[in-house]
Amino acid sequence: MKIVALTGAGISKSAGIPTFEEVPHLKEKLSVEFKEAHPEEFNEAINLLKTNVIGKEPTKAHYALADTDIPIITMNIDGLHTKAGSKIVYEIHGSVEQDNIVLYGQSIHYELQSKRLVWQTAMEAEERYEKSLFLIIGSSMQTSFAHHLLYLAVSSGMQIHYINENADEEVPKFLTENIKK
Repeated sequence: MKIVALTGAGISKSAGIPTFEEVPHLKEKLSVEFKEAHPEEFNEAINLLKTNVIGKEPTKAHYALADTDIPIITMNIDGLHTKAGSKIVYEIHGSVEQDNIVLYGQSIHYELQSKRLVWQTAMEAEERYEKSLFLIIGSSMQTSFAHHLLYLAVSSGMQIHYINENADEEVPKFLTENIKK
């Protein structure tokens, strides 16, 4: 089975990193427009992000994905997939570790690469007569990018599987049951 994972804030919640829903008004402060209009508040928001992320360690779910070499598209800026040992990680919003946080309203080359990865995974599986799966972990799917990837996966014939609760238990369990090493 060929798998691509899309991860959101829910996968890092058990590492002690709050989601946007848990930090009111943070998401709205992370746009180009807000940065230009309110530079001091913007800098406070960036510092809060960094404070919430720095020093956190990967979770069982991060390690399970790394152990299976599944390519990952993440909307997280925490760098935990890389810390866990994942080799293919597209950080759509950049990374605190790399100090390259991508704001809403900016573009990043990973978006195009992510779309290609989803399509190629589906096509490779089809050529080998395998199944392909788009595994969505800890994402509220509230961004247009996430919706576009889901649409691409569905239209490419990929199966879709969501894990939005208890990622530390459900991700390793799912991977153990569905991947042959």
